Amino acid sequence: MLADLERLIELQQVDLRLHELLRQIKLLPQKRQQAQQELEQARQKLEQVRNAYTESLKERKRLELDVQQFKEKVEKHRTQLFEVKSNEAYRALQHEIEEEQKKMAAAEDRVLEAMIAIEDEETGIKTGEAELKQVEQRVAAAIREINAEEAARKKEAEDLTAQRGKLRAGIAEDTLDTYDRIARAHGGIALAEAREEICQVCLIHIRPQTFAEVRRNEQIHYCESCHRILYYVAAPANQQPVSTP
Repeated sequence: MLADLERLIELQQVDLRLHELLRQIKLLPQKRQQAQQELEQARQKLEQVRNAYTESLKERKRLELDVQQFKEKVEKHRTQLFEVKSNEAYRALQHEIEEEQKKMAAAEDRVLEAMIAIEDEETGIKTGEAELKQVEQRVAAAIREINAEEAARKKEAEDLTAQRGKLRAGIAEDTLDTYDRIARAHGGIALAEAREEICQVCLIHIRPQTFAEVRRNEQIHYCESCHRILYYVAAPANQQPVSTP
């Protein structure tokens, strides 16, 4: 096989793998950010429950103060019942007592509701803390895996970059220029395997005479359709030909 053609085949494999590695490396910060977002969401969820618990405690305390104030007013009005001089004033005080008792009862109901909410939020905090711990462990493991993947990808990319430089140094400049031009025009794929008189990239038929020359791999040939550099891979020597009846 022509030395330049052999190096071009290897160079394309290196270039395609290197391109894929760089694409994967570029996506890793996003994967890391997604993992961290999951952790942040779990923290925010727990913080919301804790804030609601704190507000419920404040509300219960406020309502308990209201109950105490209503109770004091009722006691004060009951004491005043013994001091009034007229039936009209007595009935007015009784009405005030009834209204304060209603308000006190409503406040006591709200205290009970606040206590139930507090119990639910205490349970929610415990559940949230357990969930957060699980998320922290899962995210930490995910980030360790991402970091390890990033290090491995970068190491492979570094090795391939060095290999790429050596390959390019061994290819004739004009051939390399042609390869680069075709690769830029065709998404990085500058070479195409020729098999059974078919270009395996664009799937267009290759003229028999051209295919016969391509099979020898002794010079550079181009696909008449997609203009990629053609090469031929011979079947393994131990592969038995397919028999026909």
